[in-house]
Amino acid sequence: MSNLNKYYKTGEEIMDMKVLAAIVISLIVGLGIGYGAAVAMMPSGGGTTQGGGGTSTTSALRPTTKVYKIGFTLPLSGSLSSIGKPWERVVEMGIKDLNAKAKAMGCNVRFEAVVLDDATQDEKALQNVQTFAQQGIKLVIGPAASSQVKAVKSYADSNHIVIISPSSTAPTLSIPDDFIFRTVGSDALQAKVLATLVAQEGFKKVVVFYRNDEYGTAFAQFFKKYFENDFGGSAELQSYTTDLSDYSSEVNSLSSKVSSSGAKAVVLISFDTDGANILSHASQNPVLSKIRWFASEGIHGASELLQPSLASFLMNVKFMGTRPVTPSNVLYKDFVKRFKAETGEDPPVFSENLYDAIQIAGMAILMADKYDGDALKTVLPEVAKNYYGPSGWTLLDDNGDKATQNYAIWTVSKAASGKYEFKDVGTYEHGSVIFMEHP
Repeated sequence: MSNLNKYYKTGEEIMDMKVLAAIVISLIVGLGIGYGAAVAMMPSGGGTTQGGGGTSTTSALRPTTKVYKIGFTLPLSGSLSSIGKPWERVVEMGIKDLNAKAKAMGCNVRFEAVVLDDATQDEKALQNVQTFAQQGIKLVIGPAASSQVKAVKSYADSNHIVIISPSSTAPTLSIPDDFIFRTVGSDALQAKVLATLVAQEGFKKVVVFYRNDEYGTAFAQFFKKYFENDFGGSAELQSYTTDLSDYSSEVNSLSSKVSSSGAKAVVLISFDTDGANILSHASQNPVLSKIRWFASEGIHGASELLQPSLASFLMNVKFMGTRPVTPSNVLYKDFVKRFKAETGEDPPVFSENLYDAIQIAGMAILMADKYDGDALKTVLPEVAKNYYGPSGWTLLDDNGDKATQNYAIWTVSKAASGKYEFKDVGTYEHGSVIFMEHP
C-alpha cells in the first residue's frame, strides 16, 4: 500500500480523508472487535492536531497526530446507573479498539473520550451536550433514555451536532433527516412483540402501568394499539410519576385500577430502580401478588430483581418480559467474554450497541472531509451499512434507527447453583412467540 504516498497533503501532510474513506469502508466490515489490520505509509511532518476543542502545534521532528474527541453523556447516576456505570468500561474498550484500528490502517490519528454524567436527567443531558459544543465536539454518544434524547434533539439539530444513542427506543423519535441516530431498533416493534406475548399467554384484559416520560408513554400507546387492534384485547393505561423515592402510593392506585377493571395481568413499562421498587410493593399487595406480570426491557438486568424475596415472587407470578437482543455471532461472544474477563460480570443491556456506536462514530470521523456535524451526518449511514460488530449489522433505516432488530422473551429463574438469574426463554419469529422453555 506504499502507493498511498501520492495522496499525502503538503503543509501538515495529513492523509487525504476522501481517499481514506475508501480504505475505511473496505476494512470496517467484520472488524467489530478491532482485530483486523491493513498497513499504510505513515505521513511525515510534525506536531499534534486536535479536533473538538483542541489546538494545533507543529514540529518537523515528530509525525502529525490528529486528535478527535468524542463526547459521551452517560447515566453514571440516577435511575439508569445500573447500566451507566458498567458502560464506562465499554467506552474504554471501544476507544481502545478504535485507536487500534486507526493505527492498523496507517492513520496517524487518536480518539479520546470525554465522558460526563447526566444522572439520567433530561436537563443534565442537554447541559452536557451544550458543554461538548463549547469544546468543539461535534459527535456525542448517548444519552441513554428517550426522554433525554428528546431533550437534546432541538439543540443538536440547530447546532449540527450528531447524536448516537445506543439505547433510546421511543417510536416518537423516529424522524428522518435529523441529527439523531440510534444503534437499536424502535419500540414500535417491541410493543408488538410484547402484545403478542401477552395475547399468546391467554390474556384479554390488562392494565399497562408505565413511566410518564417519552419512553413509557410511547411504548404504552403502541402496546395498546397492537393489543386491541391485532388481538382484540383491552388495555387500560395508567401512568406514574418518575424519579420518586418510593412508589407505594402509586402501587396502591394500580391495585385499585386492576380490581375495578377486572384485569388479570399488569404490563410494566419501567426502568431499573422504579420498576424494582414497584414490584417489591406489588409482591406484598393482596391483589397484585396474585395476577400475572409482564414487562419491557427497561427493567432487565436490575440486580434488585435477583434478590431472593423478589425473585421468588416473580417466579410465582410467572413474570416474563421482552427485550432487544443480538443474533448470536462470534463477535458478540468475544465481546461478552472480554467484558466478563475484565469486570467479572456480564455486560448490561445495550452494551454491544454502545460499543458499535463508538466504532461507527470513529469510522465516520475518518471518512468525513472534516470534523463537522453536516459531514458526519452524511457519511454515518454509509459507514453503518458496511459495519458488522457485536450487535450485528448496524444498517440504519430512513429515520436513522437500526433497521433490523431481534427480540427475546426473558424471565427470572433459579439456577442449579441456587442463585437467581435472568434467563431468555423464547424468541419472536414470524409474528409469534416461540418458547424454548416456558416458565
